[in-house]
Amino acid sequence: MERISDQGRLRPWMGFVLFGILMAAFIVICAPLQLKFGTGGIVLTELIFAGIALIYCLVTRVKIREVFPVKKVTARDIFGCIFMMMGIFPLGIVCASLTAAVFPWASSEVTDLNKALYGDMSYIGCVLVICVLPAICEEMIHRGAILSNFRSLKHDWIIVLIMSIFFGINHCSVLRFLTTALLGAAFSYVMVKKNNILLTMMMHFGNNLISTTAGYFSNKLLGGQTQSAADISSYLGVYMIFAFTAPLFIVLGMMLLNKESHHKVRFLYAGIASAVILAAGIGLTYAGFAKSTILQSTIGYEVTEESPDCSMLTFDIDKERSATVVAVMTQGEGDYRIRIDGDKGSNIINAPVPQGDLRMISYDITLVPDHYTVTVDADDNAIGEVPNVQVMIR
Repeated sequence: MERISDQGRLRPWMGFVLFGILMAAFIVICAPLQLKFGTGGIVLTELIFAGIALIYCLVTRVKIREVFPVKKVTARDIFGCIFMMMGIFPLGIVCASLTAAVFPWASSEVTDLNKALYGDMSYIGCVLVICVLPAICEEMIHRGAILSNFRSLKHDWIIVLIMSIFFGINHCSVLRFLTTALLGAAFSYVMVKKNNILLTMMMHFGNNLISTTAGYFSNKLLGGQTQSAADISSYLGVYMIFAFTAPLFIVLGMMLLNKESHHKVRFLYAGIASAVILAAGIGLTYAGFAKSTILQSTIGYEVTEESPDCSMLTFDIDKERSATVVAVMTQGEGDYRIRIDGDKGSNIINAPVPQGDLRMISYDITLVPDHYTVTVDADDNAIGEVPNVQVMIR
């Protein structure tokens, strides 16, 4: 990596000390500020990060313009960063899902984080606080002040590894550690190869903007409800399928950012990694679907005066669990109801099937240990029809 003219004043051990100071400031000063002032505390936290970076430069007497280098950005650089983020972002989702599967108690972090970030702020406010400030202030302290201490190291991958771990730890989140560490690795790689903090700030802003936009509007749509860790982890296979091209995008981005040291064999390795991720994703998705599906079947019968109802589907539940019931009706125009009853007297669902082009019901329910029966009830106006009802409970 390119050294600065005052590199002699900086040593790798100083980078570890500076990171220790940063974490101490976060725990002792920033965290209490966030708890007391909420959004205002988040703003102060980011400003404190930037202040520590600037003070460190003044104390060590190194040139600020070299610690925070800003250079001309080329189209090749922009596309390289975009392709890298197209690979890193979906891999980050996979990492969060994997962590949720290992540490299910981490689901509380999602709820607390959403309340803190999206509670009372407008969308513009969220963009300023969550996207703009971190992109500037966190890059100043991480890719600027801290990373500059490691410029004397001969192996770039060691710098990237150290900085990725630092970035993951600094977010103080079990659920997001792997995701933020992965982002820290991508940002640090770009800084090491291009020595342009403007690029990492742009990448940081872009990543946070996508996450913030999705989080803000989904939070408003769902009325503040969030997924549990079990919900997040249950989609691990789907996320892996979504992310299977990530290694190829990352290698393509690396090629554009650092063509001189690029080796074509990396695309072969990326292709193998993509195939493994895809195969694992398909396998996990199939296994998860089969494991979570309680009932998937079809009811078809003729409605008569003597037999207006049909109770041909049954299932057993061994332990209490949450489930989703989806029933879709075709070939029936009369009035129908779907019931699910337990042998012990519980009535889980007794819902009319709505009229319209798509006759479907969908309910989230809680099932206790029991033997259940799914029944289709038909009114008199349905006599003579032959309805077809597809039922899935999972």
